[in-house]
Amino acid sequence: MESSLVTFVIGIVGIISVLKVFLTKSRALKLPILCCINFCIAALIALYIKSPMGAIAAVVYFISSTVSSNAIAHTLGELNKMDEFEKKR
Repeated sequence: MESSLVTFVIGIVGIISVLKVFLTKSRALKLPILCCINFCIAALIALYIKSPMGAIAAVVYFISSTVSSNAIAHTLGELNKMDEFEKKR
């Protein structure tokens, strides 16, 4: 019973985060929301697959999604630096 309530709450947070991603216009503001969605998906994997393999799958998903989010954030930062450089020229 407790596990299904936790799964339901995490699912609601994930759905709200997905809606917020589509409604947010700024790319920089979308990144933390995408991280929240990744947290939700990793938690749902761990809660749904109740075995050590599910925990491993959740950890692998979380690590890979965090690395991709960091790569996107780094790329956006570099684009901002390039824009500032072009304005100074």
